Amino acid sequence: MLDITEMHEKCRQCGFDYARIDTERWNSSSSRRAMCPVCGWTKFEEHSWDEGKAALVKRGESHGFGAYRLVPPGGYSGYNAFHAAPTPEVISQIKELLSMKGWKGYLTLWDDQNRRPRLIAGSPLQKYETGLDQA
Repeated sequence: MLDITEMHEKCRQCGFDYARIDTERWNSSSSRRAMCPVCGWTKFEEHSWDEGKAALVKRGESHGFGAYRLVPPGGYSGYNAFHAAPTPEVISQIKELLSMKGWKGYLTLWDDQNRRPRLIAGSPLQKYETGLDQA
């Protein structure tokens, strides 16, 4: 039985309680990534498996410079993080998709001075509005 606490962990950057955990497995390797959908902080682990025992191959943690979610009209998507400050062109393109092209989602940027994320565009609450029922 799945324990719901295995699906998230507390962000070590902004303190958000629900950094999302994604896992992947291929042959005798697996990975686990925790990413904060608010500030973009990311932790990554890769394991190699031998006879049911895991050996840590790689581990990393990245400071987040922001996060975003883009859901195209009638579609689905996931969350993404910035691990370097995004360029003004990238910010402008995401804002245009959210404000003029009918995409749902949000864009946050990390504010170093105030040590917290700032909502730049969109709304995290739009994640439930996919447009599928608007046909």
